Amino acid sequence: MRTIVIRLFLRWIVLAAACAALPAHALDPAIGIEGYRHDRWGETDGAPRLIDALAQTEDGWLWVASRQSGLYRFDGVRFLHYETRDGSRLQNIGISAMRPGPGNALWMGHGAGGVSVLRDGRLKHVLLPAQTASVYAIATVPDGTTWIASALGLFRIRDDVPVRMGAAQGYPGQQAQYVLADRAGRVWVADDGNLTVLEPGAAAFRQVRRTLPDPMLVEAPNGSVWLVLGKEFTQLAPAADRRPAPPSFGTASSFQSGFDGDGNLWSGNCPVGLCVLRPGDWQGRAAFSAMGGNERLDQPWQLTSLTILSVMVDREGSLWVGTPAGLERLRDQPVHMVGELLDRGKVFALPHPDGSMLVLEARRLNGALTLWRMEGSRLVAQPNPLNAAVMSRAPDGSLVLGGSGGIERHRAAGVERIPLPPVPARAGTLALRDLIAGNDELWAWVAGHGVWQYRGGRWLQPDPRGKGVIAVAFDAAGRSYRGYAANHLVIADGEKVRELGAAEGLDVGRMRFILPAETLLVSGDRGAALLHDGRFQPLQTSVPAGLGLISGIVSGRDGTRWLNTANGMFRVAAADWARTMADPRVPLRGTLLDALDGYLGGAESTWLTNTLFMGADGRLWFVGERGLAWLDPRAVTPNPATPDVELLAFTANGQRRRPADRNDLGTGAADLAIDYTAPSLRMPQRVTFRYRLLGADAAWEDAGPRRTAFYKHLGPGDYTFEVVAVNESGVPSRRAATLHFHVAPRLTQTAWFQVACALALLAAIALAWRVRMRRLAARLEDRFQVRVRERESIARSLHDTFLQSVQGLLLSMQSVTMKLPADSTARGEFDALLERAERVLVEGRDEVKGLRGEFASSVDFWQVLQRDVGLVIPRAAARLSLLRPEAVDRLHAPLRHDVYAIAREAITNALRHTAGNVTVECHAGPKAFTLCVADAGAGLGAFRHGKAGHFGLTGMRERAAQIGARLQIEDGEGGGTRVLLTVPASLAYPEDAAAQAGL
Repeated sequence: MRTIVIRLFLRWIVLAAACAALPAHALDPAIGIEGYRHDRWGETDGAPRLIDALAQTEDGWLWVASRQSGLYRFDGVRFLHYETRDGSRLQNIGISAMRPGPGNALWMGHGAGGVSVLRDGRLKHVLLPAQTASVYAIATVPDGTTWIASALGLFRIRDDVPVRMGAAQGYPGQQAQYVLADRAGRVWVADDGNLTVLEPGAAAFRQVRRTLPDPMLVEAPNGSVWLVLGKEFTQLAPAADRRPAPPSFGTASSFQSGFDGDGNLWSGNCPVGLCVLRPGDWQGRAAFSAMGGNERLDQPWQLTSLTILSVMVDREGSLWVGTPAGLERLRDQPVHMVGELLDRGKVFALPHPDGSMLVLEARRLNGALTLWRMEGSRLVAQPNPLNAAVMSRAPDGSLVLGGSGGIERHRAAGVERIPLPPVPARAGTLALRDLIAGNDELWAWVAGHGVWQYRGGRWLQPDPRGKGVIAVAFDAAGRSYRGYAANHLVIADGEKVRELGAAEGLDVGRMRFILPAETLLVSGDRGAALLHDGRFQPLQTSVPAGLGLISGIVSGRDGTRWLNTANGMFRVAAADWARTMADPRVPLRGTLLDALDGYLGGAESTWLTNTLFMGADGRLWFVGERGLAWLDPRAVTPNPATPDVELLAFTANGQRRRPADRNDLGTGAADLAIDYTAPSLRMPQRVTFRYRLLGADAAWEDAGPRRTAFYKHLGPGDYTFEVVAVNESGVPSRRAATLHFHVAPRLTQTAWFQVACALALLAAIALAWRVRMRRLAARLEDRFQVRVRERESIARSLHDTFLQSVQGLLLSMQSVTMKLPADSTARGEFDALLERAERVLVEGRDEVKGLRGEFASSVDFWQVLQRDVGLVIPRAAARLSLLRPEAVDRLHAPLRHDVYAIAREAITNALRHTAGNVTVECHAGPKAFTLCVADAGAGLGAFRHGKAGHFGLTGMRERAAQIGARLQIEDGEGGGTRVLLTVPASLAYPEDAAAQAGL
């Protein structure tokens, strides 16, 4: 019996398992092996070494098993060493077999023994009777059953419970070397001597045939099943069963060989490197050898290693190869450079009237001119008697070749010879720099001799303006288009000539190409423009970086437009083209094919003719900076694989975490970085993402190909991060990947703390206000005390001097009067004068009393006020109406004299200017003390801008301002005028304010 080591080594010889449902497209058999795009990932790219097994699960991840470092997964951009969500580990890192299963499961078998299944990020170990028995192969079927071929025998696993197959199930072997579940529902099992099969619905296996040691089994894309011994294939079941493949739950893992969806058989180590057998080499045969293929990559510079350990074809049709040095991929690409002409010099190609493609090459090193004809994908050298250096294609399909040996126009009916321009030059030395062909004329650029025009059988030197011709084109109707420097274009239609320039919006810089189509397209150093309704409109596109110079345009058979540009080949659907042609302000939407699609470099810009043509077979031929390329429009197929987004991890405040259903990011503001991806293996560089953070973002943010989202200073709250992806064909994710997290507030960010701070602030404001009011009251009290002391001093002075003197004078006058006869006229006059003098003395004493501020109560206040007004206005008391006079009692004592003075002036003026009554109303409100004097006539209305008596309106305003009060004079509601004095409560009754403040 062979050792386990020998068995494991021999297993790498051929296919371990084939795909249950093959991809819709794979690698075109008509393309040579070197025509595929070949990508490599080594250690410097993060790839593991010694890749023994590969698999792809339903979610698109490529799983990579390394015998050196364990399990990885690859999204097309990054290799991620896999860690389970629950922290569980593999039984050992040596994975000998992998197979995807239903429900996005991944089954793994180990060379040192043991079986595990990975589901939803959690690893479960399935216990076999002997955990040290090597696992050779795994097969899964849609109903969830898993078959294990191991050194201990054949096991069937349902609901993660293994059952060993034996005589009761018709299985005769003590071990199983290989197991295969085909699309017909059969389970094939091979060991050292027997091949058995379990038919659908059968209860037991039946023996098919005897076999040699180390057999393998493989299913071809047509459903045929093959027995593999070494590199020899023998058919077991024909392709007669045409039933559709069951729904795919992933792509099969494999070892050194495998079929792709187009029927190519890829094999490793044949004897070294990678080789391919095309469908025609094996289909229709009962047996064949994988060594019979002639296409191979077997040189050290072609692969990272010439030893192949594993091979797999993914759901997008790409071939993956695992080697000891890393991972490699071959995939189809729509653009194919003609390798023999790559980077050799200046190349041009045009369709010949006979349907072939003629290629002209000017070598970079020695300038040698070579003419080629394309036969399929092969270049066949052609004679070049003209020493042709330039060529051009006319709108009628004729081809013109020109060189130092002459000019020829090739038509389907024959060849027309055209003489060279009549310039002084030795035979064979004239150098044509370029040539533009119309149906009946030619334009030639001759080195050192300018531009020449051939028409009507003779060469002409164009008009002086022709010296500036830098571009010429013709359309199918025979119109010519001539471009000049300084944005000038001339369109000639027979004798009709139309000139267009800057006035018509032409601004493309130095004109390089004129491309007549349904709409005239002009391209220059500053971009391209379209002629629409008599004006040129700049060509806007959906490509962020723009298209650059456009040197070729062609319409496909389905109406698709193709543009050869400096940044690649631009493909525009017919509907998108029509939309922009109808309104050039609408950006031209399309798909750019560049280096990722096989187009190396950009469009050739040194030729003046169209650089893009369609061949008779429907292929597009175009000239680029690095050589000749072709493209089959039928090969430009969309990628239907859905790019499902997965959240990988996130970093919050410097701490990296794995996403969970609910994520608590702690307290305070959070700095967040969220890593996400979408496995898409065909063109991961063109997968784009959009994301938003509910709770922070108002709209979706376009992230482009970036796979990390950043947020700074997120405040407390609940957030939901959403991200979606779109692949290179515009296929979106089925749903957004979401991450829910919570940022808890710090103590200083909690609501109760903020309320407490607000209350504390309000309390501080209230305290400051109260302190302010106390200081204002104290300052006011001090000021009034100063005024009171001054007035008392004045009052004493008046009493001791003026009033005493007047009193003495009155006594003297009274003494004189007493000496006069009682009945004399003089005595009566003196008595009257004495009475008036007494009244003046009383008035003076009252004024002195007022200076002392002696208004003990409201009664005292109003009595004095009525008396004083009555001295000026006779019978004033009868015309006054007092409302709530007791309010004066609350008024601060130092203010009463000023209020009295203002009230006296307002009442006196009102009584003077109205014949009616005057109403005086006081109100001691919570916010202010108010005194209102209202009359029913003209009142103060005629006195607003003057002054009355000895005081006047100006004095009233000044006195009100001094005590911090406001004086308003306005029309009354029923006519007349009202004077309103308002004293703020803090000034009117400061004792009350201080009591409320607790001061």
